[in-house]
Amino acid sequence: MATAKPITWQIADVIQWYRKKELITNERFQRHSVWTPQAKTYLIDTILQELPIPKIYIRTLLDAKRQTSIREIVDGQQRIRAICDFANDELKLSSRSEMFNGKKYSNLSEEDQEKFLGYTLTVEHLLNASDDDVIDIFARLNSYTVTLNGAEMRHAKFQTEFKFAVRRCSQFHRGFIEKYEIFTTKQRFRMRDDEFFSQVYQVIHEGVVDGGQKNITRFYKFMTDKQFGEKEDKEFRKKIDEAILFFDKNFAAFLKGNLAQHYQVLMMLAAYFYQKYSIPIGQLDALPTRTGLGSVENIVNTLAALERDVDSDEPKMQKFIEACASSTQRLSSRKVLFFVFSEIFAK
Repeated sequence: MATAKPITWQIADVIQWYRKKELITNERFQRHSVWTPQAKTYLIDTILQELPIPKIYIRTLLDAKRQTSIREIVDGQQRIRAICDFANDELKLSSRSEMFNGKKYSNLSEEDQEKFLGYTLTVEHLLNASDDDVIDIFARLNSYTVTLNGAEMRHAKFQTEFKFAVRRCSQFHRGFIEKYEIFTTKQRFRMRDDEFFSQVYQVIHEGVVDGGQKNITRFYKFMTDKQFGEKEDKEFRKKIDEAILFFDKNFAAFLKGNLAQHYQVLMMLAAYFYQKYSIPIGQLDALPTRTGLGSVENIVNTLAALERDVDSDEPKMQKFIEACASSTQRLSSRKVLFFVFSEIFAK
């Protein structure tokens, strides 16, 4: 009968077993290595910063001819390969690691090398497990797992510069998200803030489009195909960081009121980008009048008027209220919000 036992391994031991072919990959359970250098760098950086990585699953088999045991990776082969590639000086860390950018293992200080080799991996050791046992174990594990939402699935699937750029942007502006409670801690745990900032990138690049999950995933694929890089990210981040600072400085009162929903903030940002820089037409039939970004005083006064109208018993902006009440991610609702905010942000 198969059993599972949690154990810990040091990376130094894993490297030696892998080199001696005493730690092998079972291709029946695992995909071939598909990780990009960015994804490998992110893993190694996590290890060097002594942060946790996911558990690895190993099955032990006896080799009667060699009178030894073979450790077989059933889940975690890409992590093991990335670790061994780095140890063999076959991986040069990219800018995904701010502290170790451009370094190979041999370039690390002796202290960091020891930190890497001494890092403890958490391993689930599967004993006396047949292939059917392994399949059953993972079926049981998956039955207790919360289904991934769209944002989590994209974060797991896309090991690209764009994915990491979105993550960095989300982390950088965490204070803004928390200050105005745009997302709860629970929502942030499920990566809703990453999804939000991926759509901020999308607004700048494509304009106002439908916010369905398929459309966001399409944008991730598109940015992958275009080989989105550091240069492009700097251009996006300059606009995004400037806009978030501008909103935080001037519109704090509204971001804590009835205009603080994430879909409203997204369309306010879209209006800001449109009036200041222009954005593509996206999926709209036409764009609103663009006169350039108006003065802070005028924007604040007009936002205040909108907020008062939304709170009144007989609001004039009924379409705006309806757009905020249902299908907020749909293009039809976004169009209403975008046109209203574009008029407010115009000169």
